[in-house]
Amino acid sequence: MKPKIVLFDIDGTLLLTGGAGKIAIERAFGEICGKQDVWGGVIPDGKTDPQIFLEIAQTALSKNLDPDELDALSGSYLHWFEHEIRKAEKFRLMPGVAELLETLSQQRGIFLGIATGNYEQAAWAKLDRGGLKHYFKFGGFGSDSADRAELTCLAAERGRKHAGQDTIPEVFVVGDSVHDVRAAKKIGAVVISVETGSTPEAVLREETPHYHFQDLCDISKFMRVLGVVD
Repeated sequence: MKPKIVLFDIDGTLLLTGGAGKIAIERAFGEICGKQDVWGGVIPDGKTDPQIFLEIAQTALSKNLDPDELDALSGSYLHWFEHEIRKAEKFRLMPGVAELLETLSQQRGIFLGIATGNYEQAAWAKLDRGGLKHYFKFGGFGSDSADRAELTCLAAERGRKHAGQDTIPEVFVVGDSVHDVRAAKKIGAVVISVETGSTPEAVLREETPHYHFQDLCDISKFMRVLGVVD
């Protein structure tokens, strides 16, 4: 079997933090900018953390953040996020995730990674809280690039180095938003969309992913998509 790199988005695909990220962002803006009620009409789904901060600043504060301001907000956010993620009562894994990752981790030639808009520190904190961190050895993050396609490409490159295979691995990307699908297509990956996030099925299908799942409970179907047969 040709080696496979399988990159997973985090929020809405693997897990939900139960509002920990939103609270941490509000605290960061309150601490650095003096205003906590900042969300307005900003929709974070599928966007990178730097994108979200910049969009909130433009919408709620009518300003463009300079690099120093973005760094200050990011540092404050990560501080508060570490606190909030530990106590988030509504934190939960998406259906089928734990079982699927355990199955994939036991397959020779399959390498699991992350492709997320989260800052790397926040991403690992989420996975750790969910008991999933040990399944992943590499990834691409919002702290690598504010551009989703670029960070997904970085994740794939790191996966190839981690795999150390003579044969170039095939890359799969699993995500719940149109941004995941579009980024995966840009790097030539096989796209698996899943409707466990807030994006409706019809909207995801309009992006023409290669495969679409309602959730990640059907492990046999997922393995067939990867070309793994019993």
